[in-house]
Amino acid sequence: MAEERAFSWDDEYTEAEEFTILPEGDYPFKIINFERAYFEGSEKMPACPEAKITYQVTTPDGATATVQQNLFLHSKFEWQITNFACAIGHAKRGDGKFRIRWNEVIGATGRFRLGIRKYNDKEYNQVKK
Repeated sequence: MAEERAFSWDDEYTEAEEFTILPEGDYPFKIINFERAYFEGSEKMPACPEAKITYQVTTPDGATATVQQNLFLHSKFEWQITNFACAIGHAKRGDGKFRIRWNEVIGATGRFRLGIRKYNDKEYNQVKK
């Protein structure tokens, strides 16, 4: 992954790779970035902390792609938090309670199920499970 930086108005740009939609299915992943953020709230969801996760995925043909997930730290999404913690080995089904060791998230590996979400006439990958 290239180093992030701000551009100046006179910079020369390098063409970015096209955004890849992966077919629905199960994929191995590695977490390559994690950011702490805060969701300001909406009509359907109250304000809460948010984990922005970037996964690197290996496609069936051996190429790599990235998938992003916004994980809302709210009781409405406790099922998603549980799935995330189980996928990276921070929880086991049936243990009851768990804590996510956020300082160990980058580099964690696991498997997830991707789906395709349609929004505003565009398609996006979405972590389903």
